[in-house]
Amino acid sequence: MLKLHKMCTSLLLAASLTLGAGTASAEVVFRDTDNHWAKTTIEWGVTKGIATGYGNGTFMPNQNVTEAEFIRMLIVGITGKDLENTFIAERWSDKYYNLLHFRNYPVNGYADIELRGKFITRQHVAELVSSADGVNYNDDQAIQYVLGKKYALGRIPGENTVHSFMGYDTITRAEALQLIRNLVNHGMTNLYERPVEPTSAEKLPKLPTGWDVFRDEMHMVIRQKVFAKYDGYRIYDDGNSKIVMTKSEQLGQTDYAVSVEFEQQIKAFSGVSITDITDKQQRGMLIDVLNLYGFKADNDLLAKVDAAVKNKKEAELLVSGKKLVIAPKTTSPTGQVTIYYKWWDTPRS
Repeated sequence: MLKLHKMCTSLLLAASLTLGAGTASAEVVFRDTDNHWAKTTIEWGVTKGIATGYGNGTFMPNQNVTEAEFIRMLIVGITGKDLENTFIAERWSDKYYNLLHFRNYPVNGYADIELRGKFITRQHVAELVSSADGVNYNDDQAIQYVLGKKYALGRIPGENTVHSFMGYDTITRAEALQLIRNLVNHGMTNLYERPVEPTSAEKLPKLPTGWDVFRDEMHMVIRQKVFAKYDGYRIYDDGNSKIVMTKSEQLGQTDYAVSVEFEQQIKAFSGVSITDITDKQQRGMLIDVLNLYGFKADNDLLAKVDAAVKNKKEAELLVSGKKLVIAPKTTSPTGQVTIYYKWWDTPRS
């Protein structure tokens, strides 16, 4: 059980660092990023035109970001394109400040040019990011909003509190790109106008628990490693313990297709259910999910699943040293089946 927990933890860590979908261009090469935790995110950001390297072949991922640099990264990252140059602009950053100022974003460098070159704080980043969602929060409330929406995590491992966000600290180029990649992965594509009046504190999302964060990261892992390989499906978190991939158009419809379940007690994968064992795509998803979580699954396992469904009888087997139970729905004529990990009955190692 401990091995599986460690494997899920490593998947979670990888997701929190590389949340983007797809691969970056092989042409993006910097001599100071090979061993950096944000290497793939840096390549993603450069490929997207969100950031660039320096003439000496470096990216300087740990260099702090100024306000002017961050708002350009935010605009290009979220909208997917740079702003056109205007003849009235005197400085390279004018067009970015003009856009956000007239949308009521708290851009300090609009009125005071010198502040454009000052390092931006993480709290001010949270204020700008929350503004992009069309809300008006400042200070700690802006931080709570960003944490509650799961756009970022605290700097202190295992803590997701306003304090752990370290609002008065600066943010590095690598961290800024990772944040923007998180926003994109959460579906942010627009920079909405910020309301003139402060948004009610009652509308603030709750701070996520460790379980919330784990489930969210597993959602991202499945989206990248499994969901991206199949067409015609949508994916969502049921808000409890399942990540669902389905062809149904709305939540609440009966065709759940494939659902992956996690156990809060061990913070790890606990099972996968499919609605039709005869469906080729669902069979593929089943194999992909089991392999993702450390169970060596192949056609031999599928044959055993087919036999259990045909006989309408549970079957227990050992896969990669761990117990799996094939549990067909005996009342279902369409081949619904759940394969769950019997984690409570597996020797600790």
